[in-house]
Amino acid sequence: MPNGRCRIHGGKSLGGLASPLLKHARYSKSLPVRLAGPYLVARNDPDLHSLADEIGVAQARLEELFGRLETSDLGHAWISLAATWRLFAKHRSAGDVPAMTDALADFEAIVQRGQQDYLLWQDIGGTIKLLSTLRLSEHRRLVDLQVMMSALDAEKLFSGTQMIVREAVLAHVDISTARQILTRIQTELTRLDPEQNRMARARVVGAGTGSR
Repeated sequence: MPNGRCRIHGGKSLGGLASPLLKHARYSKSLPVRLAGPYLVARNDPDLHSLADEIGVAQARLEELFGRLETSDLGHAWISLAATWRLFAKHRSAGDVPAMTDALADFEAIVQRGQQDYLLWQDIGGTIKLLSTLRLSEHRRLVDLQVMMSALDAEKLFSGTQMIVREAVLAHVDISTARQILTRIQTELTRLDPEQNRMARARVVGAGTGSR
C-alpha cells in the first residue's frame, strides 16, 4: 500500500491527524483530514504572528471599495428619490396609470441604489477600522519584538560580563578569596534586579568554586 505496509498489517490504519490514537497537538485530533495540510503549514510558519499579509488584504479591499464609488451617486439618492416621488404624485393626480407605473419602477431602482451606496460606505468604514486595528497590532508586535531582542542582547552582554569578571578574579586571587568576591558581586547585582539575576547567581558563585 502507499504507506509501505501490507493491507492486513497496518496498511489500512489511519496515521497522523487522522489517527484515533493521536494524543497530542491539542486541537489537531478534532480536525478533518482535509485540514491537516493547512494546519501543519500554519504551525510551522515562522511568520505566523505577522499581520503583514492581513494588512495587505485589507488595503486591497479598501482600494476596491473606493473604486466602486465611481458608479455611486455619493449619497444623492435622496434628491433623486424626492424628484421621482413628486413626478409620481403628479401622474397620480392626472390619473396616468402607465406613467405612475414607470415612476414607481424608477422609485424602486433609486431606493435599491441608495441602499447599495449606504452599504458600500458601511463596508468602507468597517474596512478602514479593520485596517487601523491590524496596523496598530502589527506595530505593537514589532515594538515588542524589538524590546525582546534588546532584552536578549542585554542578557548576553550581562552573561559575558559575568564571565569576564569571573576569569579576572580567578586569575589574580585564590579560590577562597575569589568565592567571597564573586558572592559579593552577585549580591549587589541581585539587589538591582532579583529576577534577572536569580539563575545567574548560581552560575557566578558556582564558577568560583571550580578549579582554575
